Amino acid sequence: MGLRTSVAPHPSTMVSLVENMLDLNKRLSESKTGHEKTFLPRQIETTDRQTDALDRELRGLSEEEIAVVKDAAR
Repeated sequence: MGLRTSVAPHPSTMVSLVENMLDLNKRLSESKTGHEKTFLPRQIETTDRQTDALDRELRGLSEEEIAVVKDAAR
């Protein structure tokens, strides 16, 4: 296992991402314009990837462990 040199993220960052995800989904359900219906799903997808990456970082998963999780999810 490699040496980690980055500072660990604070769990409150996850709370912020989840709150953002909830807001984006609410806005999507209320969207009326084509722009909103295109833009908001992209934002949701980006936020979802950020949440997943932060979750792995908070759990301290190695690159090998991340690969196992990704393979299992397929």
